[in-house]
Amino acid sequence: MQLKTPTGVVTTLLIVLVLASGVARTHGALCDKSDTAALLAVKSALGDPPALSDWNSTVSCCDWSGISCDAATGRVTDLTLFSLNISAPVPAAIANLTALRVINLAYNRLYGSIPAFLGPPALPELGFLRLDGNRLSGAIPPELTVLDLSLVGNLLTGPLPATFADADFSDLDLADNQLTGDASMLFGAKKPLLNSVRLSGNRFRFDLGRVELPENIHILEIDHNMVYGSIPAAAAARKWLAFDVSHNQLCGPIPQGRYTHRFGPNHFAGNKCLCDRPLAPCS
Repeated sequence: MQLKTPTGVVTTLLIVLVLASGVARTHGALCDKSDTAALLAVKSALGDPPALSDWNSTVSCCDWSGISCDAATGRVTDLTLFSLNISAPVPAAIANLTALRVINLAYNRLYGSIPAFLGPPALPELGFLRLDGNRLSGAIPPELTVLDLSLVGNLLTGPLPATFADADFSDLDLADNQLTGDASMLFGAKKPLLNSVRLSGNRFRFDLGRVELPENIHILEIDHNMVYGSIPAAAAARKWLAFDVSHNQLCGPIPQGRYTHRFGPNHFAGNKCLCDRPLAPCS
């Protein structure tokens, strides 16, 4: 017996196909031409890596791997080149992608200094910047005042830029570099967005006892530095997810609270004279 397809079903299928075709064409047309040119320049500067073989003019840049666009404007908003084994300096053409909100170049082999355009005013919408796990060197540019910043595991040197004192960070990870000087500017009551600070494995030196811990901070990792003074009493009242002050020059009693009790001796060890739970009692 021959099956007959109802006319209404055929009509519906045709409409769906026409709409789908229209959406595909619209999506391709939305790709901003200047952003396409900038991305091709980025690809060239990175040595045309095989992982970016789909970055070509036959496909909308919004469909390229590692790229996301604003649906309304077609501007590139997300550039993610994570762990692609790329060895090159940070491409200058990224500065032309002025609608970027996210840049993730983590775990490659990028070298040279961090360019000043990786932050406002060059990239005014940028709120997330990951450059961790590369070979970047030199000082941190003062322009890198983005909300979520990770520079962990590079070869960065020198003190923090003065602009960081007024920056509204949420998550800041500067661990495992060769940074020096006073990092107390990162803290304070006027930092309501600050959730996480990771400074481990540097050469920072400041008085932790004079630091005012923000109300919403949940992660503090400052181990393996030269931090001195005492642990602020307010540490007992914070809801810590991670807390490590080991291998510094701290003294005095460890503030006792529900969340500080989560962490064992290794999180406090290697200091000058810290005492009380989970270490030995204070004398």
